[in-house]
Amino acid sequence: MMQKRTIAAIVFPFLLGACATMTDPRPARPNVDGHIANIAMVANEGEAQQGTAAAARATSAEVRSFAQMMVTDHTNALNAARDTASRNGITPEENDTTRALRSGTPTVIANLDTYRGADYDRRYIDYQIALHQWLLNGLDTVLIPQATNAELRSLLQTQRGSVAAHLEQARSIRGRL
Repeated sequence: MMQKRTIAAIVFPFLLGACATMTDPRPARPNVDGHIANIAMVANEGEAQQGTAAAARATSAEVRSFAQMMVTDHTNALNAARDTASRNGITPEENDTTRALRSGTPTVIANLDTYRGADYDRRYIDYQIALHQWLLNGLDTVLIPQATNAELRSLLQTQRGSVAAHLEQARSIRGRL
């Protein structure tokens, strides 16, 4: 029970801030696709940064491998999002969600750095589960439905599949830790 409270202290303030801002971008935002593309880019950038940190700190070979996969997969997804935006003339724009994600990444890394060994591994995986669930919900309820550019929407649908696979893999790993 103490472990769940500690994870909640790390994860939920960050996710609540980001969740509170992931709303329908249409009413006040003329560059909907720019906001959406930037969310995709910043989320992937943060995942790669967190994976880099975890690959260096994790003690479990399975967690290190998962973290390295996060670096590879999210770097590739970041590059795909940048390419899609560029090809389609979409100008990425900062918004409340991207600001929350950008400020949350170093906070999460710093909080996780206070743990050692198996505790670090469990907390990193718990965070990955929470974050990937949040991303999946955001893709399904906001980002994919609101994207107006067909190529951006297609990219988000592809990335949704990766997010779902990462979530299931993290859950599987957590069951073995």
